[in-house]
Amino acid sequence: MRRKSFAAALSLIFLLSPVLTSIASAHWEFHDVNGQYLFGYTGVESAYEYENEVKNNGIKTNVTTLSSEWTTNLSGDFNLHNGAGKKVAIFLDTILFQPDTPAWYLRPDYRYIFDYWYNINKANLTPDRVAFLIISSEANNARIPNASIDTATAYVKSKIPLIPTVVGYGFGDGAVDISGQALPVQPDGFAFWRYAVLHPEDPGSKFQYWLNYFKTHINVSRQRLIFVFDAHFAPYHLSAGITQDMLGPMAVRYANIARNEPLVVGMIGFTWEGFGDTLGLRDVTQGVRDYNRQASCILLPCP
Repeated sequence: MRRKSFAAALSLIFLLSPVLTSIASAHWEFHDVNGQYLFGYTGVESAYEYENEVKNNGIKTNVTTLSSEWTTNLSGDFNLHNGAGKKVAIFLDTILFQPDTPAWYLRPDYRYIFDYWYNINKANLTPDRVAFLIISSEANNARIPNASIDTATAYVKSKIPLIPTVVGYGFGDGAVDISGQALPVQPDGFAFWRYAVLHPEDPGSKFQYWLNYFKTHINVSRQRLIFVFDAHFAPYHLSAGITQDMLGPMAVRYANIARNEPLVVGMIGFTWEGFGDTLGLRDVTQGVRDYNRQASCILLPCP
């Protein structure tokens, strides 16, 4: 990423927040120094035409997520999404960890498995193509110990040191509670969600509870946060008294929070494509997508 002059960058940091006047993580320089954000969706990778659907709705994005198995060659996906001006964020869950009950565990052969995947895709694993790498999408609900997260993250960083590593946490009803615990130390950031919160800006909301938890538990000199927000409509929304039309203003509220939280570098919406009894953003009413366009323009430059 291009650096601005020292004076201009320093001035912008002061405008962002006092918290960042003395620190700026190299991995998140686009935000800490240049005042830029990430905005995108999961589920765009599912069909070739989805990238154009997002664009045709006027929603400005600069990142999309990619799933991958250890034998997956992602070159076609890189060409599609990078060619559309988007970076990618890659899920490494099943490459590094073995799904199991009651808890996932670090693969005994994680180095061999990761190296195999890395050697297939290394030509594209550069900061101009990849926004961040997702070590685990829901570490708490997969019940992965911090030590395993740190071991896996450290190895990924030894191979790909210039791309941020992120760990996800999900806090739906019945989720594994981590409020009394520390966070892993190796990741460069954390993404988290608490869906079906109509007013996430409310200081007493469950979303704010977890936002405050992360803000007080991360290493603010180098770790940053990403919101995963409601870009879908599921039965639990109805149970919470939230209708489809309410989802749109929620996206704008999340974007305004992100804009005003110095440690937050962006937002990822779940999900463009629906599944089962969950409607994706492409399936809900047009008004919701219109609000998502407005939310994207709060974080990204729009015409």
